[in-house]
Parts: sequence; structure tokens; C-alpha cells
Amino acid sequence: MEGSHSHFGLIYQIAKDTGWSVEYIMGLPYAMLVTMLADAPRYISKPKQKAVRITSLDQLFGVMNKEKES
Repeated sequence: MEGSHSHFGLIYQIAKDTGWSVEYIMGLPYAMLVTMLADAPRYISKPKQKAVRITSLDQLFGVMNKEKES
């Protein structure tokens, strides 16, 4: 998901989520609107695991030990 690119995107998102009119939103302090969006629940993707190329036994055992610790 990508965030808003302009103030209009911010206003649209708040209007959509709250049902408030654009006129009402425009009367609110900008800092409050930004904080509302920053605190809104959202999905965050889990970071992809990095592939590891193992070229020695030491690396193999190192990787296996890291997996046991997590």
C-alpha cells in the first residue's frame, strides 16, 4: 500500500474513513489530520527472508544456529 501523495489524498482518506464532509475537515488543524492518518490501523507486510548461499560447513552451522535462536 502506498500513502497519499498530496493534501487532497489526505482529505479524501479521512472523509472516506470518517464520513465527515470536506468542509468540516478543512476546518480542522492540519497537524491533527496528519496525526489521525499516522495513527490509523493498517497492514504492514512481513519482511521477506533473504536467501543465503552456503559455501562452507561453518556457514551451514551458523545458519542453523540462527534459526534455532529465532
